[in-house]
Amino acid sequence: MLFTGSCQKIIYRPITYEVFYTVNHTFIEYISPSMIDFPILFPIIKYKKLKMEVNMNKYLSDKEWLGQITFPLNKEMGKQMPTKPPVTPMKSPIQEVKEGGLKDIAGMDELKQLVQESFINVLRNKECAKAFGIKPPSLLFYGPAGVGKTFFAEKVAEEIGIHFMKVAPDDLASSYIHGTQAKIGELFQEAEEKAPTLLFFDEFDCMVPQRSNNDDNNQNGEVNEFLCMLNNAADRGIYVMAATNHPERIDKAVLRTGRIDELIYVDMPDSKARESLFKLSLGKLPIEKDINYQLLAEKTKGFNCSDIGYIIQVASRKMFNASIKDKGKPFKSITQEVLLDAISQRSPSVSSKDIREFDRIRMELSRGQKGQQPRSIGFH
Repeated sequence: MLFTGSCQKIIYRPITYEVFYTVNHTFIEYISPSMIDFPILFPIIKYKKLKMEVNMNKYLSDKEWLGQITFPLNKEMGKQMPTKPPVTPMKSPIQEVKEGGLKDIAGMDELKQLVQESFINVLRNKECAKAFGIKPPSLLFYGPAGVGKTFFAEKVAEEIGIHFMKVAPDDLASSYIHGTQAKIGELFQEAEEKAPTLLFFDEFDCMVPQRSNNDDNNQNGEVNEFLCMLNNAADRGIYVMAATNHPERIDKAVLRTGRIDELIYVDMPDSKARESLFKLSLGKLPIEKDINYQLLAEKTKGFNCSDIGYIIQVASRKMFNASIKDKGKPFKSITQEVLLDAISQRSPSVSSKDIREFDRIRMELSRGQKGQQPRSIGFH
């Protein structure tokens, strides 16, 4: 076996016969068992710094091996391997909590009530919650794209006033075997150190896909790591929320209570919610006083939150360019005509076929829950 002089520690896992070496406690490399003959004959390793010598020219038991192979290294051992650049530790996804909270959300009244009763009230009345033995549940929001699942989680963190960690699949990606597992552990450790923390996983289905029967599938190990970390995370001050457009792709073991307690379908905004979205978004912009919000809601049937947000962006951009042409004059206001024109140029990003598929998935996920109907929360 060959190592570089930059190694500081070797870690051996006797059960799986995997060997790792680290630099500054950061995972660097995995050495395949095919490179090693077990049990192994090792040369004499000399430690200049520690003034000691370990003779590994003999067969070692797993316990003896582990005891002698977990140590600092400061000298090259044999022929030098090609070195790889150090892996940059995962950037902390902790974000500063800003003001705003649930008041920035249009609609979703039932979901707001659920969060108020299960999250906010519990965290603000810890002594009473402890007496009743309750803790915030872990939630999975699923539904069509663009309905505000991620936005809602961010606003919950603002409302509660705790650390917020938003994690995307790329944040956990690694080019090294088992590297993602290490990042998952580090993520939960950081969340626990910063507790109380709202830990939000976006595109959750990409992180915990259904495991295969292939023993060589490294993704199975990543899902197993998630299962361990999610277990009763609230007991460690980690409150989990996640969002996905494809709940059917998530490993079933992840969806068990104690890991993900509740699955909540976030529906498309209805007419009242679309009207509220226009009022909330346009209320911060220069607009004419005669905006007919009810008509705007009627004209955007089938549009989701992101669709409506972009319509307002199109209208704003048009009036912005008109305003900069007349420098020194008051900004031009967004009119009803401009908004209707922007709506006429757009089509809903979620098709009726997509909605039917989500209805099917919602029914599928509700099976086995006797007496319960699929839970639909959001804009209704």
